[in-house]
Amino acid sequence: MEGEEQPSLPPGAPASHLFEVRDTPHSGRAIFATQDIPADTLVFLGDDLTVDVILREYRREVCGECFGYDRGRNLSVRDSAVGFAFCSEECRVQFRDRIGELGVETWTAVEKLVRCRTKEDADMVDVGLPRPKTNEIRNAWEGTADQAALIRIARSSVPFSDISSEDNGENGTVKPTKQLRKAVQKALMQPISPDILTFCINGVLWKYNNPAMWNHVLALAKDDTPYHNYDDLRAFTRSYLHMLAVCPFPLLEHVTPETFFLLSSRDSHNSFGIRSLEDDGSEFFGYGCWPSASYFNHSCAPNVEKKRVGRVWQFRTGTEIKVGEELCITYLSGEERKLSRNKRMKILKGNWGFECGCERCEAP
Repeated sequence: MEGEEQPSLPPGAPASHLFEVRDTPHSGRAIFATQDIPADTLVFLGDDLTVDVILREYRREVCGECFGYDRGRNLSVRDSAVGFAFCSEECRVQFRDRIGELGVETWTAVEKLVRCRTKEDADMVDVGLPRPKTNEIRNAWEGTADQAALIRIARSSVPFSDISSEDNGENGTVKPTKQLRKAVQKALMQPISPDILTFCINGVLWKYNNPAMWNHVLALAKDDTPYHNYDDLRAFTRSYLHMLAVCPFPLLEHVTPETFFLLSSRDSHNSFGIRSLEDDGSEFFGYGCWPSASYFNHSCAPNVEKKRVGRVWQFRTGTEIKVGEELCITYLSGEERKLSRNKRMKILKGNWGFECGCERCEAP
């Protein structure tokens, strides 16, 4: 109403004259129509991709910039330094421009590390295994502190006052002692999980390149136990130490347990699958987090259809929507939509942590 103070939008929330974001008693924040919306209306474009992962096994087939996919054929433009393939030279240039010189340097260092090693870990884990509890997660990250401190010292110049005298080098800097070198080498020799490492790199680079938008990630609903199982948690702590050991020095201040856990806790229930655009998206080759898009809640009978165009999500009404009605998408793939209620519930609970109470699921 005119004169009434409108509630402020969370940072990064979608905005439009067609809808508004409201808090709900049952499903956090949700999007509701502020007027009647005809069918086939484009209501929103989500272009704020913050962190994305193209699974390494698809790196030759999926464009590292626009996610273009040509039915499993290897793409023609390769950038071996950063470890990605592209559908065109234009996409390769856009990728490098987007991540900046520091990003190219980071990917080059990490790709060099990964390429000389075989993949020891399976990054895609089975659901249904025990998830680490909050105290176990805290202990795991705290367990990296001593080694992480040594790695940071080994990679930086530190005044005499900050380290014991036996480790002092000349001119007030730290001499890379055997202990320091051993800490770095120990990190580098740990098993590598390329897909989790990719998630961590992209998240840290996005934070570095977009500091003013970091609060968009902070505003998302969080999951305090985001790791699928104990192997998943260990893969993240190892990736943290890997990045400390090889990433460019200016990035080190952003490579912290707090940043890594925050990215995991916000991505956990807010990510979107990156799939093929044909065949009902049967090919799953990665995932990403678009903060604005995460405000659309799920329904097994959605009234809004989402479609990915490159790095952008389009949201278009599938039916006529009345004022006050919630705008919902589906979190299920094309084939998953056809499953029975119980099977849909299992997928939604395992992947997003909720039981669906939509009209379709509540129907007899």
